[in-house]
Amino acid sequence: MSIRYLLAAALFAGGCVGDLTPVDDDGDDDGTPDAGGGGGGGLARQMFERDVFPILQAKCGAGCHLTTSSSSTPFVATAVGTAYITTVGFDSVVGNFTTTGAALYSLVVPGPHQARTYTADEQMKVAAWLAQEVSERSGGGGGGDGGGGGGEETPAQATARIISEWSGCLKLEDFQQLDFGGSWANKGSNQGNCEQCHTSGAYGFKANDDNAGMYETLTTNKYYMMSYFAPDISNLADAKMVPNFPNFIRVGLRQVPHQEHPSYNTNLNDAAFQRLQQLYDRTMAYKAAGTCGPPRIP
Repeated sequence: MSIRYLLAAALFAGGCVGDLTPVDDDGDDDGTPDAGGGGGGGLARQMFERDVFPILQAKCGAGCHLTTSSSSTPFVATAVGTAYITTVGFDSVVGNFTTTGAALYSLVVPGPHQARTYTADEQMKVAAWLAQEVSERSGGGGGGDGGGGGGEETPAQATARIISEWSGCLKLEDFQQLDFGGSWANKGSNQGNCEQCHTSGAYGFKANDDNAGMYETLTTNKYYMMSYFAPDISNLADAKMVPNFPNFIRVGLRQVPHQEHPSYNTNLNDAAFQRLQQLYDRTMAYKAAGTCGPPRIP
């Protein structure tokens, strides 16, 4: 598996395998559906291009995260035409777009990150954009990521809760019995197994045949967890974790902005995908039976 972009493992830890690859930054928006999931792209895209992209260019792109970078996650385009599709294509950066599920927000607020600080106005613009993404991607039902009324959970609160609960429901013995780590470490691509790049968690994705180590990482770091299990808040009344198959498929098919990532089998009958489904089913059963342990992520 070729390594073109090196991610500092602590930065945006837990994003999906797509952290290797930038969009082809030719300055044109070719109309390719964005890799950020359903919804989005309306007012949210306008807010991003008008309010957020200039911030990212000035604070994140300068010397670090441009698509031309060779040292870290290349989520900042050099031109506005491809800016939106580039940033939202990295799950490790935007997560589920809530303030608790987007690694980007955790670096902006409270900051500083790499000695870069953000003004109250810049923080507000990033939060407002994320809230609009949440609203559009959940069917435009309103509420965004702001405060809820009448004691109802906000999307951010629901995300934090289900991640915390999930961290206590995952069990070490299931990782071991299913050889979960081994199945992902040895998942092949057209350039080698996943462990060649991801054994130590580089590129924001961990695939290691040490099942105990995989359990420890996925249950104590929410961004690594979210590379395998995504918070689904499309229905706040039934917020839940789901297997993150969509992002694995986007990356394996080398969709924008992951065109240079090695291709791999995206059939859900693939052994690694089956292990992920089996781990998910077992964990959901513990949740339903009320036999989860205490949360390992606060």
